[in-house]
Amino acid sequence: MKSLLILGAADGAMATYRTARALGYRTVAVDLRDTAPAVALADELLPVSTRDVSALTGILRGRSDVAGILAPSSDIALPTQLTLTERFGLPCGLTEQTVEASVDKRRFRAVCDELGLPGYRWIDGPNWRAAGLRFPLVVKPADAQSSRGVTRCPDESTVDAAIEAALEHSYGAGIVIEEEVRGQHCGCECVIDDGRVVFMALTERHLTPPPQATTTAHVLPAAVAGGVHDELVAAVDALCARLGYRRGPLNLDLVVDTGGRPRLIEMGARTGGDPLGELARHCYGIDPIEASISVAVGAPLPPMPPPAVPRPVMVQLLNATDTGILTAVHGVEEARARPEVVRVVLLTEPGRPVTSTIDLTSKLGYALLAADTPAQLRRAADRLLSTIRFEVRP
Repeated sequence: MKSLLILGAADGAMATYRTARALGYRTVAVDLRDTAPAVALADELLPVSTRDVSALTGILRGRSDVAGILAPSSDIALPTQLTLTERFGLPCGLTEQTVEASVDKRRFRAVCDELGLPGYRWIDGPNWRAAGLRFPLVVKPADAQSSRGVTRCPDESTVDAAIEAALEHSYGAGIVIEEEVRGQHCGCECVIDDGRVVFMALTERHLTPPPQATTTAHVLPAAVAGGVHDELVAAVDALCARLGYRRGPLNLDLVVDTGGRPRLIEMGARTGGDPLGELARHCYGIDPIEASISVAVGAPLPPMPPPAVPRPVMVQLLNATDTGILTAVHGVEEARARPEVVRVVLLTEPGRPVTSTIDLTSKLGYALLAADTPAQLRRAADRLLSTIRFEVRP
């Protein structure tokens, strides 16, 4: 049986492991943490850093079963994916420029500016005063992901602490400061073939209030103006042409501003987490995760028919309201019995420490919901949040 080497086993990769198994592949997880959520779904674990190219090269030299390598929901593993696939002659749609734009926000912003895409003012480094940037600002590491070290700053008093937080999370001690774009935050999951978008799913992305910028939910399809989709497809096509990206998944964060124009914020040449691929499958009947696996093994893409009439779907992230030790989780089976609930996934268990601060590390699980209308979906999410309760001992 052929194997897939999957770089990373965080919760955002869980759907990739499930889909790979359903397609008949063994899954080999690469993750230093044997407690990472997707490890339980893998056939094999390599306890190696996803950035340790040397160690992984040594391991792969002794194997002939690996048909492909991919890095779902992980920008920092993309350089490893590109290097290993080139070294071992495995299929890969990545280019060096695509990887650079995925892992370095400064490079992505520069490419968007070169292409004349709708943008916003930003600087490389901490000297926001000299640049004359206007509040509110967003301070972020240049090379981290999943909202690590990202702070939304309403005024000058919050900037210094935000810069320190961004530097703590930056792999290369780089930061970006940018003027915050007001409007509807969105996530975008694309499939690229022959350098063009062949599928796009645009979600409404719900965030924590400032100073954080952490996702709490995604709703698909996004309720945006009719021209946004076409403008966004054109922007992504231009971006792929500039980066030489011909085939594979593409994940984007963007804001549809108050004038109805999409402004790209960040990109990753991989599938997203939270889990956007599953949302797309339940909404449109098209699976970007299956497409990403096809690219990784050099197989034809699955059929990409015109999307069916979408069914409103949502992923709601689950968090504790108190900080301490988790002692019990209540209401999960009751929630699963509700007709709108497709899946509930728990990422923790009693005895583990939890925090009421909503950030990347605090997520305790997520739920996928589907309903006939967006209003029914919102009510179902409210019922879910009141049904599932995390009991915490201070």
